[in-house]
Amino acid sequence: MHCHHLKPLLPVVSLAVKRGQPPGRNQRPHAPNGEVDMEPRVIELEAHLEYLQRDMQEIRSDVKSIKHRLAYSAAGTAIVLGLLGWIANSRFDQLVSLLLAH
Repeated sequence: MHCHHLKPLLPVVSLAVKRGQPPGRNQRPHAPNGEVDMEPRVIELEAHLEYLQRDMQEIRSDVKSIKHRLAYSAAGTAIVLGLLGWIANSRFDQLVSLLLAH
C-alpha cells in the first residue's frame, strides 16, 4: 500500500517555469489575431487531470483494501470473542458445580 501525504494547495505553475524557461519562451502568448493561445494551458490542464485520475484510482484501491481488512478483522474478533464466551460459559458451570458439591 502506498503512503499518501496531503500536500498544501499551491497555485499552478507553468511547466515552462518549472523547467527554468522564461514564461514567454517557446510559447505564443497571443495569436496573430490578438487572441490568447490557450493550447499550452489546455495541454497542461489535461496532464494535471491525468495525474488526478491516477491518484483517485490509487485512493479507490486503498479504500477497497482497507474495507477488506476491516471485514476480516471484525470476523476474526467475533470468532475469538465467541470462543472465549463459550469457554468461559463451560468453565463457569464447572466452577459452580465444584462450589456446590463441597
